[in-house]
Amino acid sequence: MGAFLVRDSLFLLLLGASLTLAHNLNCQKSLTVRLGRDLSNTFNWTAEEVETCDNGALCQESILIITAGTRTVALGSKGCVFAETESVTFIQHSAPPSLVAVSYSNYCDNLLCNNREAIAQFGNLQLFSGSSVSTAFRCPTCLALGSCSSAPYLPCVNGTSRCYQGKLNITGGDMNVSVEIKGCTDMKDCRLMGRITTVGPMLIKETCSLQSFPKPRVAENGAAWPPISALGSGPLLPSPLLLLSLVPFS
Repeated sequence: MGAFLVRDSLFLLLLGASLTLAHNLNCQKSLTVRLGRDLSNTFNWTAEEVETCDNGALCQESILIITAGTRTVALGSKGCVFAETESVTFIQHSAPPSLVAVSYSNYCDNLLCNNREAIAQFGNLQLFSGSSVSTAFRCPTCLALGSCSSAPYLPCVNGTSRCYQGKLNITGGDMNVSVEIKGCTDMKDCRLMGRITTVGPMLIKETCSLQSFPKPRVAENGAAWPPISALGSGPLLPSPLLLLSLVPFS
């Protein structure tokens, strides 16, 4: 009798483990493409749709946020993904006073765990502040889905020395979007995203150029010649500003 009890108990234990491994995980599902002002305080990332993942998949939520001038674009994806391990990653690719680019991704293995609602915890995404604006230099500034229809020359903030003009093509995670970015920057290399080419399931391809602020040339007699600009096309050697955190956000 004791042998049967042990065998039956072992069978039930193995059956329970098998059912646990074979469970279907439910995750929030959404695709977000938002362009506007002050998204840090107004953007809501809550997903209304839920999807059931295949066996072995995790929940994921990933977002890329870019600010140029007074406008911000947020490109986000939530859903199921096949990944090896659970992880949380936040990267600040470029920071004020230049163009701002940050990304966040979360892979998790609990029911509806990809449930982040706000992006305010990612920091201050505002580019300009009144006390830091320089009157000496200006760059064409715009942020648009697709292409910029216009790019007015806006004053640059102190600490920037170049004009950035680039485009990001984002695919994967149900995303297929092109974003054009122009503005002031302190980057020495033509890489808004640094070495990073993926944000969660999204693949990112960057093409861009940098143009230095015009500087007057001095002739032999001391007279100033008309200013010239040095133009360099990317990509060049990357030099990103990265802040990596593996601690989940509260």
